[in-house]
Amino acid sequence: MKTLAVNGWSRLQAGQVAVLGVLMALELALSFMSVGTSFLKVSFTFITIGLIAKWFGPYWGMLVAFILDFVTNFMHGMPYIFPFALVAVLNALIFGISYYKREQLSVARIAITILIQLMLSNAILNTYLLAAYHYLPVQLTSLSDALSSPVVWARVGKQFIMWPIEVIVSILILNNRQINALYERVTK
Repeated sequence: MKTLAVNGWSRLQAGQVAVLGVLMALELALSFMSVGTSFLKVSFTFITIGLIAKWFGPYWGMLVAFILDFVTNFMHGMPYIFPFALVAVLNALIFGISYYKREQLSVARIAITILIQLMLSNAILNTYLLAAYHYLPVQLTSLSDALSSPVVWARVGKQFIMWPIEVIVSILILNNRQINALYERVTK
């Protein structure tokens, strides 16, 4: 069977490459279904990131996240800003380390992983980058600036609202027997 291999990474068979391509297309489609403003946007792209992390691991996940960040920005007509790609790669790394090669993911593992990702990437790094590139009407030059900013607290609050939603949806999708069985059938 044909395989896709990169030195030191897990080999991908033809079925796995096809699944990865479908998940990338699903990620692009879900990116168009986000709602909200630039600093309070709600999206369900975490579903595909979780599946890619669970089935393909952190290395392939980080590569896909980097590519998808570029393609998504291009398709949305947004400027490509490299540090945001690094945040996407960090998200894939977090999910990949936590989910890879685990048939069943515990509620605690999913909840803690998503909380780390939401707070580190979305609340801290993305907020800082949005402010640095002037997408947010706030100056974040010090910790006291961040702690006194209502915009920062609105973004942190949004993460705590999204946390149980993402945990519940992730549990239902990542531990779904039919989805996992379909993946196994396609990739054999």
